[in-house]
Amino acid sequence: MKSIHEIQNLSAEDLRRIGEDTSIPVPEDLNVRLPQRRIYPWGIAAAVIIGLVGWGLLSRPQQPKDTFDDPLLAYAAVEQALHKMSGTIQTAAGQVEKTELVMDKVNYWK
Repeated sequence: MKSIHEIQNLSAEDLRRIGEDTSIPVPEDLNVRLPQRRIYPWGIAAAVIIGLVGWGLLSRPQQPKDTFDDPLLAYAAVEQALHKMSGTIQTAAGQVEKTELVMDKVNYWK
């Protein structure tokens, strides 16, 4: 029996000669048809519809809404959002400092 490497290196002429060799036994059930997977039209239609809906949602230009009529209210909302973001960043920075302390201790004992 030939190895995979030897089979991959066979020329087209060698493969044709092997295919025409009638002394090689062929199993009787080789010509039995394998079950084929059916492609259902409703499955294709559903995939197309999902694709079109997704494309439609993503391709729409997003227009920002003007939610404030009063500039002072808008400024207050921006200030509140920035204050909240600042608090989150400070919390994250504190976690990083704690992690650095632990890492320093671990590196000290290496």
